[in-house]
Amino acid sequence: MPPAKNFGPKYWQRRLGRWPRAKDTTEGYSLLLPVPGDLPAFLRLALAVCSHQEAKHRVETLVIPDRLTLPVRQVVSAAKRQWQGTLEMLPLPAPERWVLPRLQNPARNHALQLLTGVAHSKASHILLHDADLFLLQRDFLDQQFVSCHERELACLGVSPAWDKWLERHGRRLVATWELCAKVDWMRAFAPYLHMGHENTLFGEKHTFDTTLYTQALTHPGLIEVSRAVDFAHLGYVISHYRHFVKGRVGWHIDNRFLLLFVRLLADLYDPERSQSYQVPDCTELAAGLSQKAPRVKYPSAREGRAAYKEFRCLLARALSGPWATDFQRSKLAVLLEPFDHFYDFEDASGTDAPRLRAAAAVAQLHLARQA
Repeated sequence: MPPAKNFGPKYWQRRLGRWPRAKDTTEGYSLLLPVPGDLPAFLRLALAVCSHQEAKHRVETLVIPDRLTLPVRQVVSAAKRQWQGTLEMLPLPAPERWVLPRLQNPARNHALQLLTGVAHSKASHILLHDADLFLLQRDFLDQQFVSCHERELACLGVSPAWDKWLERHGRRLVATWELCAKVDWMRAFAPYLHMGHENTLFGEKHTFDTTLYTQALTHPGLIEVSRAVDFAHLGYVISHYRHFVKGRVGWHIDNRFLLLFVRLLADLYDPERSQSYQVPDCTELAAGLSQKAPRVKYPSAREGRAAYKEFRCLLARALSGPWATDFQRSKLAVLLEPFDHFYDFEDASGTDAPRLRAAAAVAQLHLARQA
């Protein structure tokens, strides 16, 4: 196995210089679920969210973990029984499946997950679902495909790419979350060019995020952002978690409450703790609000009030769908009580209804028994 330090630009150019032979394809989309293999709660949530989507144009669903773990295998195996259509787990190729977990590079992981899905797709298009994005329209995915296909686009996104350099050069590109892309367009470029890398464009060197270099080389009329789509997205959750675990300087500061989000999902969607989550539990996180040197640092009550309110409101929207139960929503409220108090957040969503008060009492009892 090559040493981790050898996985640089030249390696990827040699390794991913060409695509494998194309498969016969069906008109429709392959739903790609790139998930963190060591955080099974995200896989459970992604499957739960997508299971409530209409699937008229879905050809297959491919779960692509960044590392193989027993919990991921078990979750996929259990979900197959009731899944609408084909559901398969697609491991990363060797040797990357063994080396990438050591590198803890979220951008590299995600890019290889995308390319692995495209290489195995049996559909005319791929649709790349973010595990921390919540689809609040039942026909969201199908409509993304229909719009992309009927308008003969190379790719259709739901958010503009955040790259001021590209904007200055007149390129309005799309971010990868919920990206619908034509497989033939992806295959028109060498695979490694879709990865995040440094390249020269417009006579200048620039570091491009996943697919942005190839989008920049594509006619602007073939790239569009969807209109009037309804979703809730926290964004960059896994990236923040990976950098935190790696111990990179500054990533213990949780100004957007993303590490808290990881811990909450672990408690809500993996209560049996099938895997070790390397974020402190909610009790320790809450205690850190008043400590001088906590493992995870949060902003002061005054500085963080607005950001916490935004996080809480987004979380309420994200868990408003059928993939969350009253018990889970009430358990969430109990877990967040110390944060709500610290940041003076008052929930005005109607959670004082008798039904939810009863669920909250059960959640409180359940947490007390776990303690």
